[in-house]
Amino acid sequence: MSKSSRRSFIKKNILSGLFLTSAVPLLKADSLLESKGSIPALNFNTSNYNSIDWQQVREQFLFAKDYHYLNTGSLGPSPRVVINTVCENIEKLETSCSHGRHDIDKTHEKAANFLNVTPDEIAFTRNATEGLNIAARSLRLKKGDEIIISTHEHVGGASPWMALEKDFGAKVKLIDLDFNGENNLQIIKDNITKKTKVVAFSHITCTTGMKLPAKAIVELCKSKGVYTCIDGAQSLGMFPIDLADINPDFYASSGHKWLFGPKGTGVLFINKNIIKEIDPVFAGAYTDSKFDLNSLTMEYRESAQREEYGTRNTPITLGLGSAIDFINAIGIDNVAKRGRELVSRFRKGVANTPEIEILTPESDVYSASMITIRIKGQDNLKLNPILNKEKNLRMRGIYENKINGIRISFAIFNSFKEVDLLVNSLKEIVKG
Repeated sequence: MSKSSRRSFIKKNILSGLFLTSAVPLLKADSLLESKGSIPALNFNTSNYNSIDWQQVREQFLFAKDYHYLNTGSLGPSPRVVINTVCENIEKLETSCSHGRHDIDKTHEKAANFLNVTPDEIAFTRNATEGLNIAARSLRLKKGDEIIISTHEHVGGASPWMALEKDFGAKVKLIDLDFNGENNLQIIKDNITKKTKVVAFSHITCTTGMKLPAKAIVELCKSKGVYTCIDGAQSLGMFPIDLADINPDFYASSGHKWLFGPKGTGVLFINKNIIKEIDPVFAGAYTDSKFDLNSLTMEYRESAQREEYGTRNTPITLGLGSAIDFINAIGIDNVAKRGRELVSRFRKGVANTPEIEILTPESDVYSASMITIRIKGQDNLKLNPILNKEKNLRMRGIYENKINGIRISFAIFNSFKEVDLLVNSLKEIVKG
């Protein structure tokens, strides 16, 4: 095949369309390309879990069939429809010489509906880390103000608060969490003092996949006049999230993990109840509701979208909207149930192997689709790349909090056969 033919072939396949159909008409032809060629359409009743063909779901993703990808907690691959949306809109906007700024209005609505909030509470960022930095800097904390975070935070979740200590003298108070999940609310309560201004925590910890009682923590903090900031990098797209019910001050997430969106996308929720109390971190075009240079007049918009200053990458933001459509076509409740089924099969598979220690709580109340294990007497951080190389099992080593474990992410494209392969591979290691 000549180079020009190969380029044509690649372009044809990458840009080949995908139209997802289901009993619930959530995906519209104006946002997704129609199916062409070998891409199988998703065709099932989302209200009937047993009708879902998970092999069809798997076939929407590009990575090799024999590559057992169990690392969505680090990076979620995008399905074809998301790639198509990004590529199509790059070409469209470059053809029209346009930034397409207002094309993302519908994406604000999609994200808001997905989280049960209003569009003016949603801002798009580059990742969860950027959203958390915006939250941290918005509060204008000063010397002596106390911030509570846990030893289970990702570097992106901890650094914004540690930087406030470094730059302004705010005090970071580090707490340990209960690995079984049951006592974490009480631990946080016991550590709040009169100096505490913020409690920042992960909805799902990056270390063990433990779910924290977000709503109860927020209610506790509100009763004490303390701000809440939730790192949702490991939760958005994994299970249903109702931010109107949880009601935090900030909730930040990435689009490139469990949502399977484009890399370089993120979602930041800023509660409308606090938007008047805080100022934007940066200012520029679209930050203002009123601007006049000659009179040096500038007033800020009372919207989270004021954080979307300047020219933005419209195609990948539209791709994020397409990713939300994709999740909705399957059904977020179905996504969550699938993850629990895969986790349950894994737990049963290793139940009689005491050398394999599971660090994640078993209860659905305190866990979801991600689980961390540790093989006793082994350097698990060295085992992980061996499993990747020899078995094509891609997971993540957990060095945070000196855990020395292996984190397994069970996503919608994973199968029971892959779970069994993982279980058998781990047992081989145990047997030596």
